[in-house]
This record gives sequence, structure tokens and C-alpha cells, in this order.
Amino acid sequence: MSKRILSLLCAVILVIGCAAPSFAAGTTYTIDEMNLTVELPDDLYVFEQSDFNVLNPHPDLEKAGFTDVQDQLKLMQDYNIYLTAVSQDQQLQINLAKKESSTTQSVFDLSTLTDEEFEQFLDTMREEDGQQDETLKEYTVERYNDQPERPFFQIRLKVDSEETGEMEELCYVTVVNGFSVTVDGVAKGSMTQEQADLLKTIADSVHITEVQEKPEIKLDGEALISLLFPLLLIVVLIVVGIVLRIRRGRALKERRRLADMLSDYRRTQKKLEEEAAAAGTPLEEPQALLRNTTAYNEEVAHAFVRFHFSRRRLGLMIGYGLFALLILAAVFLVDAEWYMKLIFFAAAVFLVVWMCLMPGKLFNNVMATFKKSRVKENEYTFREDDFRIAGIQSASVYPYFQITRAYETGKYFYLYFGEEQAYYIAKDGFTVGDADGLRELLKRKLGKNFK
Repeated sequence: MSKRILSLLCAVILVIGCAAPSFAAGTTYTIDEMNLTVELPDDLYVFEQSDFNVLNPHPDLEKAGFTDVQDQLKLMQDYNIYLTAVSQDQQLQINLAKKESSTTQSVFDLSTLTDEEFEQFLDTMREEDGQQDETLKEYTVERYNDQPERPFFQIRLKVDSEETGEMEELCYVTVVNGFSVTVDGVAKGSMTQEQADLLKTIADSVHITEVQEKPEIKLDGEALISLLFPLLLIVVLIVVGIVLRIRRGRALKERRRLADMLSDYRRTQKKLEEEAAAAGTPLEEPQALLRNTTAYNEEVAHAFVRFHFSRRRLGLMIGYGLFALLILAAVFLVDAEWYMKLIFFAAAVFLVVWMCLMPGKLFNNVMATFKKSRVKENEYTFREDDFRIAGIQSASVYPYFQITRAYETGKYFYLYFGEEQAYYIAKDGFTVGDADGLRELLKRKLGKNFK
């Protein structure tokens, strides 16, 4: 009887031994960057980043199938892979990786989540399925509770592409200390049960050596400024963009209105010319109310540029200056990396330099116009409905509504036909009438557009 019981016991032990996977003796590895230890079987080729030294590579790299040492090192650095292991038949590669993101920082530690929160987190992971390419054949995310120390979740996916062929990947992932810890296994073809069991055993051996508490977010004055300043900068940019868009829309509408008025004006003038031609008499010139001759030279150009940027463009220059100060303040107030501060500083310097160069650029454009003409003065004849210009350019007649803005200074009248194009009329250059007469005429014709 005792022999029979002993035989049955041996049979049970034999069955259990066959059912449980057995792997080679293992070595415990410590990864300080991930605050963990993990045990890997000794029959795997195991490498750290330092083993992929181009000058002194690990002797087993070729056995593991790594032919491009530098490329593999870059891959491990890019994806924060601190340990990689390869089976002796090169059919399975296992990576231990760390990843930090806004999601892992928010979760910080999976063990602190309720069951409902855990499922919501897994749902966000499952949504990744719809973002994969067409080579993805299978994608599942499930909770894994058998790890002795902490909750994990399991990701399994299958890929089939012309470049890599058929591959199956199994990942065990947890989140701790604000980053994810991943035991990732990639098998060529379909993953065997033995390979899956090996990955499970490795994941179960993961031990977190230091578990930190999620830090409380405390906003002191400096942190609040660092948080709000970029937001303020974005708001300013949005407001500027909206204002510029509104101004462009108004300018376009105004140009269309002026184009219609100019077409009507020219049709009227053409009709008068045709009537005069039909009557066989020359078209009668309108009565000249005022005449002026203004010499154009460097002094006049300098006076115009000073006026343009100190009055006509004063708001724009103040805006540029304030924006430059705002960007410069970011260098000292925003808690950012040194290269971001350098970018802010460079942007502020560029804006200041641009402001300083703008007057010189306008002056050069004005002088270039003067130098092209042999005549260095303009003759202006002001009539009731329009005015005539001759001299530097060929004789032209303009109705008053073409003047977009007009300004008066101590020595000049400036008649703008756009943002930077203007005609200058010296107050001491009148041969018929005087500055008072032109002032009254411009008030009648331009209204609020004359300042």
C-alpha cells in the first residue's frame, strides 16, 4: 500500500514539474536609472548600453545578431532602453525600457489607482489601436495582476510587413515614480508559449528599489510667473494676429471702395473729354486754388523718416518695443532650458535690431526714388476736386479721395497714398495761396483723415 502511495506521489510531482516552465539559472541586474532590479536567465545574451562601445564592443554582440553596434546604441539611447537581451537562437529579443511623459507624470504610480481609474487608464492605451498603421494585425491591452509586488498591464500585438516580416510583441508595463517600466519581448514569427512564459517570469522578477510619493504641486510666485508668462505671450500673439487680420480686412475693403470711386472719377473725366472733343473745343482746366513747389533732397527725406516713425508709425514702434521687452523678460522669468532662453534672447535682439534698421531702409528707398529723376522738385497744383503733380515723376492728376491720410507738421504737409508712400509739401514753397489755404482745403476734403 505504501509503495502505491509513493508511486502516485512521484507521478503528481512529475506532472507538476512538466507543467511549470523551467529556465536556466538567472542573474540579478540592477538598473539605477529605473530604480529596479530584475532577474534574467543566464542562457540569454544580456547587454547594457555601455556594451555597445564602438571602440570596445562586447564580444557576444555578433553571437546575438548585432552587426551595427552604433545603430543599436542610438536606438537604445533614443528609446531609453537600459538593458537588452537576446535568446541564443536569436528568435526573441527582450528590452527593459523607461519612458516619462505627461501621462505617466499624471498617473505617477499605478498602485495608487482605483479599479475604475485603472480601467480608464487602460482604455486610453487601447485607443492607440486606432492610431497604428495597416501592418498591425492584432492589438490587445489587459490588466496583469500576478506580479508579486505591484500591478502591471500587458500589451500584445502582431505586425506583418514587407520590411520585418511577421513579428509578435508582448509587453509587461507598470508606472511608478512618474515613469513607465516596460519589459518588452519581440519574437520573430508567432511567439511560442515558452517565450511568453519567459517574459512573464522576467516581469514577475522586477523589484522596484525606491518608490517615491507623488509630489504636490505648489505654485510659488516664481512658479506662477513661469506658468502664466508663456500663456500671456500666446495671448499677446493671438491678439496681435486678430488685430492684424481685422486691419487687413478693413484695408482690403477700403481699397475696393477707392477702386470703385476711382473708376467713377475716370469715367466722368473721360465723358468730359469726349464732350469737349465732340464740341471741337479743348477741355477747360479747373481753376487752380493753390500752387506749391517743393524741393526734394536728403534734408527733406530725413524729415519725412523722422515724422513717419515718431508719429505715423509711433504705435507700431511702441508695440514692437513692448513685445521685445516681453520676450526679453521671458529670459529671466520663465523657468526653461538654456537653449529656450537663448532663443528668447535672440528673438528680442532681432526685434530691436529690426526696429533700428526700419528707418534706414525707408530713407534708402526714398533717396533711391530721388536719384532716379533728373528733376529734384515737385510742382503741386490744387484744384477743387483734384490736384496735379509734376516734376520728379510724370505729370499725374489725383482726386482727393485717393489720399489715405494727411498730416501737418511745423514745416511740411504729408499726403499718404499708402502705408509708407507719401508726397511732401513744404509750407514755404507756395507760389499761389499759402499753408492756411491748403489746411482748410484738406479739412474739407479729408475730414478726420487729416491730422
